Amino acid sequence: MSKIKDNQVILNLELQLRDSLVKLEIPVELPFEETKIPEFTQLIITSFDLPIIVEDDIAKKLSEFVEKENLNYLTKIWKIDEDNVDQNIKVWEQSFRDETLQYNPPEVVGDDEVFAEAYHSLVHSPMLGTLLRKESALNSTIREMHRMKNQEISILNEKQALEMSNATSNMNSTTTDVNTLATIHFEEAHMVQTRWQSLIESENLKQKREFRDWVVRNYQDYFIEAEELSKKGGKKKHSVRFDESLMISYGDEDTSSSNTEEHILQESFTIHLGSQMKQMYNIRLLCTHPIDFLRFRNESSRELSPQRLQTAISLYSTDLSGIVLLTSPDISIYNGNTKGLMELTQQTTEFHFDNLESQLENRPRKLKPGDFVVTRHSNVNGAHVIFHLVVDLDALNKIEINSRHPVILGLRNILKTACLNDITTITIPALLVHEMAEVMTVSWCNRRAELVYKCVKGFMIEMASWGGAEMKNLQFLAPKDISEEVFSSLAAMLPNIFRVSNPLRLSTSSSSHSLQHQLSH
Repeated sequence: MSKIKDNQVILNLELQLRDSLVKLEIPVELPFEETKIPEFTQLIITSFDLPIIVEDDIAKKLSEFVEKENLNYLTKIWKIDEDNVDQNIKVWEQSFRDETLQYNPPEVVGDDEVFAEAYHSLVHSPMLGTLLRKESALNSTIREMHRMKNQEISILNEKQALEMSNATSNMNSTTTDVNTLATIHFEEAHMVQTRWQSLIESENLKQKREFRDWVVRNYQDYFIEAEELSKKGGKKKHSVRFDESLMISYGDEDTSSSNTEEHILQESFTIHLGSQMKQMYNIRLLCTHPIDFLRFRNESSRELSPQRLQTAISLYSTDLSGIVLLTSPDISIYNGNTKGLMELTQQTTEFHFDNLESQLENRPRKLKPGDFVVTRHSNVNGAHVIFHLVVDLDALNKIEINSRHPVILGLRNILKTACLNDITTITIPALLVHEMAEVMTVSWCNRRAELVYKCVKGFMIEMASWGGAEMKNLQFLAPKDISEEVFSSLAAMLPNIFRVSNPLRLSTSSSSHSLQHQLSH
């Protein structure tokens, strides 16, 4: 018997086959599970093309060999002998403590965990209104800075356009003069953009520190001091910190566009899915662009936005929301849907997570259709998590796809990720596009929607075997510029594919015959 590796030994087998004696040397890794002996025996027979008649003989010799060598291996590992029993007991005791949760020292809680606990507690207390007004007061400063930036850029653009017009109309101006002026204009615009970007980023960081300190401080006043007093038998009358920064002025803001909400085509259904234990789901089809869907509405209202209220309450919970945003493989913040999302998230301060650009910097560099990147957000409407699903937008618009297409498989992986991470509401593009194109006829839209509906339904049925959270709400987004005819067709398709549950209404005078007749239908 010769060793190959530290955890490997050679099994020498001698088998009598008819008139010849066959000798085999087989490497066996230790420790070897005895339950794998039948499987390993079959592997030996197959590998060496042995007759099945020697199976029992091989299994017996392998079992004896494994029992002996496992003991030798473990004895060597733990060095079990009469002279170091106490030492081995200490080793086993330490291993037990290391692997048992109740004996492990508590992990050091970081600032993010402290803030998350404090925020979640305040959101679910009478401090909720004060907290949201504090957020709104800080965000109004950022919105005002963006307004001033856009105003300065607009004035600069008008000035540069006039200068360029004068330069090109001047007969004495040369091409070099015009090019020089264009370079100067570019540098001026770049300087303005850079200056405002720096100012806004600095203000964002300042607000984030201020807000997090404010939340932790109020949490300590509101909960911890009250808890200490209650232990001493005293009572504390809770007081709320209030300062003038919470007084928000809306007098100078333009409310003309925010008070009239755009009419959106939408249909809602309730379904039950599952073979045995049926689960109820709410399904909604609505017609809008995902960036518009993620934008908070009525932000200039004096009342607290119900959308922000919902986002805040469920932010640190097991009832999260997600949305699928289609993107190109480079996921560039300078074009496409990612650019629109970047501009949207920059309008307010992200108090809880890194900004979008920082989160996307950590993505894998080489992405292909069907891959996706996850980002977390607290300052967009209807989603705490955004799944950036990589697609070839041009090809996806033109070709017919099937259930094995990488993007469809990517949807399945997204739903599984959502299910395993407490995301109970998910929003999916119904046609796997965000904008309509000429090739998208009524029949094309119906075929694409049917494929997406059926695949998503199958994935939802699979959820029972995935574990994790139960999906409650499923939303399909149709492109904003879709016609009412196509929208109605897509809406009519949903109850047929998902089989919407309709209530059965019976009068007290219904006979058994009529009941049996209604149930049969």
